[in-house]
Amino acid sequence: MGGVELLNKAGISGYLILLLSIVSLAIVFEKLYVLRLGKLVPKDDLRLLVEFLGQGNIGDAVELCKRRRSLLSAVVFDAIKNMGKQTRENFLHAFEVSARRHFIELERGMALLAITAATSPLLGLLGTVLGMVKIFGALTGGTGMGNPQELSAGIAEALLTTIMGLIVAIPAIAMYNIFNKKLDKIAAEIEAAGVLLANNFKGLS
Repeated sequence: MGGVELLNKAGISGYLILLLSIVSLAIVFEKLYVLRLGKLVPKDDLRLLVEFLGQGNIGDAVELCKRRRSLLSAVVFDAIKNMGKQTRENFLHAFEVSARRHFIELERGMALLAITAATSPLLGLLGTVLGMVKIFGALTGGTGMGNPQELSAGIAEALLTTIMGLIVAIPAIAMYNIFNKKLDKIAAEIEAAGVLLANNFKGLS
């Protein structure tokens, strides 16, 4: 039995679950690529930024941030650009504001992944109910045994949608929790980096 035939047997709920599975897969692959701590907060870049800011070489720090493509470099660049008077407090405040703004971008898609995890089993349940309706319709259609084709279609829809819903929901829930843990760790690392940079900013009181 081919995939298209299985989808046809699963009915509209099956197609909706398939759509959610495609969306969740896209989010998972994107997050696996983006949420890499070593790429977001590179240790070598942090060391160089501490050195530059500790020596008062703001220009060198800005040039480094322009050359690099990481969460750390983007946050530091925005912080330097928007801190106004060069004080420790101003830098740290600008860093925190910038970090929150960039962190929102990292969280993009997480809500949709959570919705997929919650909705897929419900769509599977909906398909089960619709399949049961078809089964009862076939049994009460006037003949004692019911229409075998209608019975088969109802049973297939009831079982397939339940299975499909769980197949999509279980990995989505697991990956959502894994990514949340990763985001927590990244948030802690970028916060620590901000404090370290501010403490080493030359001339700050």
